[in-house]
Amino acid sequence: MPRTPSRVEPVGDAHEERLEYALWQVNRTLLKALDDELKPLCLTMAQFGTLYRLAVYGPMSAADLARDVGMRPQTVAQNVTALLKAGHVHRRRHPVHKRILLVELTEQGRRVWEDADRRAAAVERRIQDALGERRHQSMCRDAWKIVDAFGGLPDEAAGDRL
Repeated sequence: MPRTPSRVEPVGDAHEERLEYALWQVNRTLLKALDDELKPLCLTMAQFGTLYRLAVYGPMSAADLARDVGMRPQTVAQNVTALLKAGHVHRRRHPVHKRILLVELTEQGRRVWEDADRRAAAVERRIQDALGERRHQSMCRDAWKIVDAFGGLPDEAAGDRL
């Protein structure tokens, strides 16, 4: 019976020499690593992003969250609903505009976000360990140059119009 290689061998495909293909594979790898880190906390990447925004910028309306992260309002509503059920956020009326409901972290939500952020930082450390400090910083700058070259971060809400 033939031995199965421990890692995938290159097939000589021209795509493997292209940066966009390599970045796609990096994206898939990092999403899996982050998903694996967040799974014990019962958080998705989108929910982690929502908690991050609330932890850093404070209470926001669901509409502001959607605009801020470039997501569809329906996607943000799903994330907020799941976070409400888990007890990580609560809603309260805006102090001036009473019809607007603000989404705010609970103490439990802040603790979960801090744990999730530590887990995400562990993934970042693995990247830094693999690249070394100077190459890590350089790659981070280059990644943002690529984002800028394509006009900035994509707006998920416009995704079906692109």
